[in-house]
Amino acid sequence: MESLYSQVNIDKWKKVMICLVGAGGKTSAMFRLAKELSTEGKKVLVTTTTAIYYPSESQNAQTVIADLLLPDLFKSIRSGITVYGRALSKEGKLLGVDPEYLDALFLKGIFDYIIVEGDGSKGRSLKAPGEHEPVIPSLASKVLGLIGLDCVGKKVCPENVHRPEMFCNITGCREGDIIDADMIGRLIAHEEGLFKAVPSRAERYVVLNKADGEKEWSAAGKIIQRLSDMGYEPDGIVVTKLRM
Repeated sequence: MESLYSQVNIDKWKKVMICLVGAGGKTSAMFRLAKELSTEGKKVLVTTTTAIYYPSESQNAQTVIADLLLPDLFKSIRSGITVYGRALSKEGKLLGVDPEYLDALFLKGIFDYIIVEGDGSKGRSLKAPGEHEPVIPSLASKVLGLIGLDCVGKKVCPENVHRPEMFCNITGCREGDIIDADMIGRLIAHEEGLFKAVPSRAERYVVLNKADGEKEWSAAGKIIQRLSDMGYEPDGIVVTKLRM
């Protein structure tokens, strides 16, 4: 199976900060990338500007919890995957790190790759960003926007869409409408949609996740065609099935 990092054109010989936004598998994608890159002998930092669950043993990561360490203190960390949060919440989540701090850490060149989760989705497969979202470090040069294909054919409602009112405003639909490729295409292409607040120089990759069967692959094809019809050209589109 082709690696995810190769599908989003990550150079094994160039230090890069990658940010993930959207819904439907960000954490799975983040740790998949981290595992692939660490297997290549790279030193990888996984972190967030919002909050993520504490990593499981299967994610094979060492965890650092501290409020804004001096960047040079990371130099002693061995190669492999390091997960960093500034604190641990009562719910067991690692709380996010300031994006300016991540920019400064990236400039130090201590890690080969910094992979950042830039927003939350409450476990839904589809979302529209809130007013304060996403939170993307300015030096992120690749942004992966995720959508879970299992949302297609379901109703626009809080059970299926995080921030459904925002989603309706962006796509022009109403709560209760059935989610289709046209709506998703509009969410991806809209300036306040999937790639809201992405740094101008950053590459944008659409990741259509949860392609578990014929229905989802068909939906992916329709979304890709819809984007083409709209004249929207991201730097790449990946159709995949990611698991933790």
